[in-house]
Amino acid sequence: MQELIYYQQLDSTNRLAKELAHQGAVAGTVVQAKRQSAGRGQYERSFLSPPGGLYFSLILHPTLSAQEIALVTLAAGLGCRDAIQAQCGLATQIKWPNDLYCSGKKIAGILSEYCLEMADSGKTPAVVVGVGMNVNSRSTDFPAELQGQLSTLLDCCGKRQDMAALLQACVESIGWRVEQLTNSRSVFLTQWQQADYLFGRKVQHLLRDEQLALGIGQGIDEQGRYLLLDSGQLRRILGGQLRPL
Repeated sequence: MQELIYYQQLDSTNRLAKELAHQGAVAGTVVQAKRQSAGRGQYERSFLSPPGGLYFSLILHPTLSAQEIALVTLAAGLGCRDAIQAQCGLATQIKWPNDLYCSGKKIAGILSEYCLEMADSGKTPAVVVGVGMNVNSRSTDFPAELQGQLSTLLDCCGKRQDMAALLQACVESIGWRVEQLTNSRSVFLTQWQQADYLFGRKVQHLLRDEQLALGIGQGIDEQGRYLLLDSGQLRRILGGQLRPL
């Protein structure tokens, strides 16, 4: 971690991190907030950020092509999984492309954003990796309609976590996993597959609640696309939402 910029409350750590990246912030800069008022998830969905969670954005300058940037989200998920396992001995699973699950419930979400306009202006393009993790809160801290879908590290492990140590572990592990994309892609893919929450499950592929496909989860390909076996046909999913049935 090169620099930590901390706020008690912020609208969105990703928003500020993107601004800092455009201003020349170095790789490894982290923006953290105790609470977000306008946290965002995939497809501009709101991300609830009650006290007790770990909310941060990490600026990276990966040596990857624009076509490979989608893999950064997968690397961030595996990196956060590494950190959780190291800090509290909990083996989580990853639901493609950007969620971490414990005992069938979501405990973290990741939003990676590629600053493409930086490349257009001649600057080294940055990727901002935003992480929202339910840590020292309880599922009962969330709205009633979400409590059956969400969990927290405190619920899963039964003890509170050192937030600073967990943040440091996440940042280091994400950085290492992103490097692994370049240095040992085949090993990365194998290890991601071992954490795949959807593998072997019956899965819906949805786009804005419209079903596009229904099949069995088969893992990811080298570009990070999810493989879905649908009526004998192997579909390669790049966008949309996958929902287990």
